Amino acid sequence: METMQYWETYLNDHRAGATAGSALARRIWRSNRRTKWGPIIEKVADSIEQDLVVLDEVRAAAGVSGGDIKKAAALLTERASRLKLNGHLLTYSPLSRVLELETLMSAVRGKQSLWVTLHSAAQSRPEWSGFDFASLEKRGSEQMETLGRVHEWAVTEMMGAGS
Repeated sequence: METMQYWETYLNDHRAGATAGSALARRIWRSNRRTKWGPIIEKVADSIEQDLVVLDEVRAAAGVSGGDIKKAAALLTERASRLKLNGHLLTYSPLSRVLELETLMSAVRGKQSLWVTLHSAAQSRPEWSGFDFASLEKRGSEQMETLGRVHEWAVTEMMGAGS
């Protein structure tokens, strides 16, 4: 496999994951928008969508296209993950909130690794020299910090739900 094929696969895999992560962030926001955390979750979801736009710009700069099947599979997986035995058949469960936040936090960690990798690679790939990958990684850290606070609240809510 040629180096460009590796990059194409790598970027398309991250694009698929980012698409699912962005959809999950919006779902978490929609399900929690009437809580005190709603506006904060919305800001994180907006930020995650901005990261997706940057990733598309990185892919375009590298001449990478395609990945539609992976993207569709990732979205299907995100939707299928909503089907779980959580004690609530038709409503949002406190357990759903916790699990979805943990999944989103894992996705953000993966995205941070993407930015670190691209930052290293940009030194030998002039088409990526205009991207501020260090700032993107920092934004991922800020997203993680915020999601961590929301997760703490969600766990507290879940623990109190059965009382």
